[in-house]
Amino acid sequence: MPITDPFTGKVAIVTGAAQGLGLDYAAALAARGARVVISDLGTDRSGQGQNPEAIDTALKALQSKGYEVIGHVGQLDHEAQCQALVELAIAHFGAVDILIHNAGWVDYQGIESQEHAFLERALGISVHAPVWLAKHAWKYLKHSTAPRIVLTTSDRAMYQRYAQPGLVAYAAGKMAQVGIMNALSMEGLEHGILVNAISPVAKTRMWGIDQAPDELKPEWVTPGVLYLASALCHDTGYILRASNGQFTATRFCENSGVSYPRDLARVEAASLVEVAARWSRIKECHYVPVKVADTRADLGESPVWDARSRSLYFVDITGGRILRLLPDGQVERLYESAARIGALALTDRGNLIFTEDASAVLLDLDTGRIRQYSVPVHPRSTYRFNDGACDPQGRFVTGLMDEAPSGKTGALFRFDAELNDDVIHDGLALPNGLAWSADGRSLFFVDSVERRIYRAEYPADGRLEQISLFAETPAELGRPDGIALDREGGLWVCQFNGSCVLHYDCNGHLTDQVVMPVPRPTSCCFGGDGLGTLYITTARVGMSPEQLRHYPDAGDLYAIRPEVGGIARFNFKE
Repeated sequence: MPITDPFTGKVAIVTGAAQGLGLDYAAALAARGARVVISDLGTDRSGQGQNPEAIDTALKALQSKGYEVIGHVGQLDHEAQCQALVELAIAHFGAVDILIHNAGWVDYQGIESQEHAFLERALGISVHAPVWLAKHAWKYLKHSTAPRIVLTTSDRAMYQRYAQPGLVAYAAGKMAQVGIMNALSMEGLEHGILVNAISPVAKTRMWGIDQAPDELKPEWVTPGVLYLASALCHDTGYILRASNGQFTATRFCENSGVSYPRDLARVEAASLVEVAARWSRIKECHYVPVKVADTRADLGESPVWDARSRSLYFVDITGGRILRLLPDGQVERLYESAARIGALALTDRGNLIFTEDASAVLLDLDTGRIRQYSVPVHPRSTYRFNDGACDPQGRFVTGLMDEAPSGKTGALFRFDAELNDDVIHDGLALPNGLAWSADGRSLFFVDSVERRIYRAEYPADGRLEQISLFAETPAELGRPDGIALDREGGLWVCQFNGSCVLHYDCNGHLTDQVVMPVPRPTSCCFGGDGLGTLYITTARVGMSPEQLRHYPDAGDLYAIRPEVGGIARFNFKE
């Protein structure tokens, strides 16, 4: 991150800048050395009237602080006024580097009473104005070293759940700005002109607020707009949602596998009857997590799919339980222990191998009894096994960790059919998810503390060779936990405390981020028909009462339907 301010000497145009969000944007830019042209018609909340005093008041406030700011009053739904605004910036400052179109108007009118003038007023400021402003600023932006355009959309337009009756005109204009952003972002690529949009939630005059609010403050949106308008931003075509000092970026993304426009890689239907019959599949959103079961696991982990029984096994580590999701959706407890149950895998005889604290255990599913324990691999009670899986030769591999952080004391252990152990890799801070490639030649494993996913060659004798970094997960998205591989060699990883599951392609490039409704996804595995469902365990351990009130479903079992299905895991050979 550069130390010098990215706005020094830049020229910015900000519309709707006499009050609220626009005024705060302008003040923040000017305070950082930008020369700013503010524009506002001075209308009331209903979009009526014209009050030049509004812009004069804003100008005096900004200029009293020594900022280089000039004002403009004009009807921006007319091309001539948009051109005049741009030329005003050129006449006074000689350049245009940043265009922020914040001006807007909102009012309610039901569809049956919709009037032409009402609709045109909304479209004028939200459709005509950004097009005319961009048109006349474009030739100047092409000469800037960091040209940026920031448009303004709304969650009320983008998300059906937030839409309100009577906002047809407003929603049409705000949604149109998303389309304008997309088109301009492509047109601007060859010139380095980046075009993004802000979707702000703030209490301003459009809310009918006259006094300074105690929440949803305009100044809490401003850092996001500053970023989009700065040379620090290198992305284009994104919508930045902002509310109460929190930010999340979104965009419309195509599904994988699509060859547009001829192949949507989705459900085929040739008649009305077929569309109706397949509607549930057609409307299915593959990357929206769906709750599968109310498990309320303290620390859900290590899911394993059993194709023979069409059941999903998983554990609650700190709860000391092995659970099974049945085909009818019910969850049953198979085994309970006072110890911490970590990794879990199926055996070639239909039984389970798992870990209790620092030992490996064989469970006979027919009798429900333990058949064999290994010798504990570590005497200290803070050590336990974490995640694990079976290698192509049918041996069980699991990572030993210290719950009392003690540096890089973690290691990968391998257990043979007699539960004799062997250390195959050490020096890990917190060993976690493990998965083998379909051909069994590569092992992927996680060190959560390091936020790294490694890939190693795995010959038949089980020695790890040529260990390399596959991916390092983003620091702001928690820590990597359990993993699963798909048929194309892609890797899914759960981000503990990151509220998401990430997908990396076979080359270690981040391609997808699935937002979870709970903050602590822990592990995942493919299951279901054709291994087309990715099951995701989650945790509630360590969460405060307040956090659990916000996320009451923490610890439950979820699933998504990725475009590419998974590969089967290897079983333990008894």
